Amino acid sequence: MNADLMSTIEDIQHQTTTNGIMDIMYRSIRSYGFDRFIVSGLPDPGVDVRPFVLLSGWDDEWYERYTGLGYVHIDPVARHCFSTTLPFEWSDAPYDRENDVAARRVMDEAREFDMDEGFCVPVHMEGGMQGVVSLVGRTEHLDEKRRLELHMLSLYAHGRLRYLNGPAGRPMGRRVITPREAEILKWAASGKTAAEIAEITGLTPRTINQHCENAQKRMGTSNRLHTVVEAIRHKLITL
Repeated sequence: MNADLMSTIEDIQHQTTTNGIMDIMYRSIRSYGFDRFIVSGLPDPGVDVRPFVLLSGWDDEWYERYTGLGYVHIDPVARHCFSTTLPFEWSDAPYDRENDVAARRVMDEAREFDMDEGFCVPVHMEGGMQGVVSLVGRTEHLDEKRRLELHMLSLYAHGRLRYLNGPAGRPMGRRVITPREAEILKWAASGKTAAEIAEITGLTPRTINQHCENAQKRMGTSNRLHTVVEAIRHKLITL
């Protein structure tokens, strides 16, 4: 194992916020030729994936479409994670392109967002739970050494994020939200409407509302105001 990777893993293990891991992941995967990623659990059939997402480096529009329409349940890459313990390239995820119309739609729509190639690391957790770290980018340059390094990096990132999102990782009741969710809650705290926040951030009002709902689910709050108050109380946002 090279010294740079060991140093990166050590950095991950010392992170106390998702922002810190986000920065490390972007820096690390770019050195391997990847530009976007998602770290998530994989829910049972019919279950909303959004509460299982630990960290997203996807484009907001694709994230909203994929999670909102339940694509995780028809995505051949996500499905393949349940049948293998080894990392694989997206193109190796089996499906019947001619007859599996739903799976074909997911893969075709992903290409519209320049997500036609990638590398996926299945994560098998305690209690039979499944997880995934999926990287977006070309894969032809990956040799066995780089695949092993990405496997290790992904496992440690997933594990640390689970810790930060679990009870043991929340000292004094601190909750974890994504940087984008924090940004939107900060604008909401200043009295901005979803439409006004959308205009400021360049997102759609629907995406703004979705981020607020995701933050609410992560924090276990009852409504948007409660979410904002708890975010301020736990110093997840500052005014």
